Amino acid sequence: MGTIDIIKNSFEKWYNRNFAKDSSVSIVINYSDIQKLSIKAYHTISFEVVAVGIKDNLSYTQPLITLQENYNHGVTSEQEAKDSLTEKLLMEMYGYRL
Repeated sequence: MGTIDIIKNSFEKWYNRNFAKDSSVSIVINYSDIQKLSIKAYHTISFEVVAVGIKDNLSYTQPLITLQENYNHGVTSEQEAKDSLTEKLLMEMYGYRL
């Protein structure tokens, strides 16, 4: 189990205990690293945290947290950028307010 899975599972338990009133939700953390700027060394890394639930046979999604930042792939590795953004994600989750 990776770091992101541990974060996802613990946030899911906390969120269901504090905010999911009628039925529990699953927390999904989407990660992307995209080179979308004209300079190929610059990448945009992002985490998106979404609550997904089913009620009355319909699925619902609720975006909770989105973090994004640019990094220079020539200076910083993808793993270093991911680790840095993971720390920021933890701070956002720890201070999460609905």
